[in-house]
Amino acid sequence: MAKLVLSSGGVVVHQSFIDKERVDIGREADNAFVVDDPAVAPKHASIVAIGNDHIVEDRQSGVGTFVNGTRVSRHILQHGDVIQLGSFHLRYLNPRASAEVDFERTMLITGLQGVSENDLPRSEPAGETPRPLRRPSVRFPVGRVRVAAGLGAGEVIVLDRVITTVGRAGDELAVITRRPRGFFLTHVEGRRHARVNGQSIGLEARPLHQGDVIEVADAKLELVLD
Repeated sequence: MAKLVLSSGGVVVHQSFIDKERVDIGREADNAFVVDDPAVAPKHASIVAIGNDHIVEDRQSGVGTFVNGTRVSRHILQHGDVIQLGSFHLRYLNPRASAEVDFERTMLITGLQGVSENDLPRSEPAGETPRPLRRPSVRFPVGRVRVAAGLGAGEVIVLDRVITTVGRAGDELAVITRRPRGFFLTHVEGRRHARVNGQSIGLEARPLHQGDVIEVADAKLELVLD
C-alpha cells in the first residue's frame, strides 16, 4: 500500500498509508494531511487514487504545488516523489508495482511530459537467500475500443495493456485501466472530464461495460468486450 511521509527539517512529523480514494492536503483542520505553514493554502492539493497509482493535483492554491522542484497542476506520482509544502516535504512511497505495470506507467508519464521512474526493489531480510519472483495467476479481461468519431475514426484499439491513454495530452486526457475486475476509465487532465454514454465521469474511476460510448476531447469510442 502506498504511503505518505510528512517531514520538516528532516524530522518526520506525520505518516500515513493511503487508504482512501482521495486525500486532501492543506492548512485547514478538515484536511486529511494538515500542514501548519502560512505558505500552504487552506485547500492546497489532493492526491487521487487511480488503480494502484496516484495523481497529485493542485486545488488552485495560488502559490502552486511543486513536485521535485517543478510546479505541476496534475502529476502522476512516482515512488520517492517529494511534494514541497512551504517548509514541509511530503514524500510518496509506493514500491509495489510489478515490472509490467512500471513499463505501462512510464509510457503514460512520458505522454504527460513527466519523467520515467525507477521503483526500488523489495529487500530480503538479512541472512536470507532471495526467493525467485512468482507470477500470480490472474485473469484479465479482453476487449477493444472502436473509434467512431474524431482522429483515427474507424480504427480499432486493442486494450491489451495495463494502461491505455485516450484524448490529447495538455488538453483533455483520460486513461483506460485494465484490471482483473474489468476496465475502468479515469480522468487525468483537462477542465472538461471524459464522458461515458453522455455523462461526465468526474474524478472517480468509472467501470466500463459492453457497448459503453466513451467521449474524450473530440474522440468518440465504443467499448467491445470479448
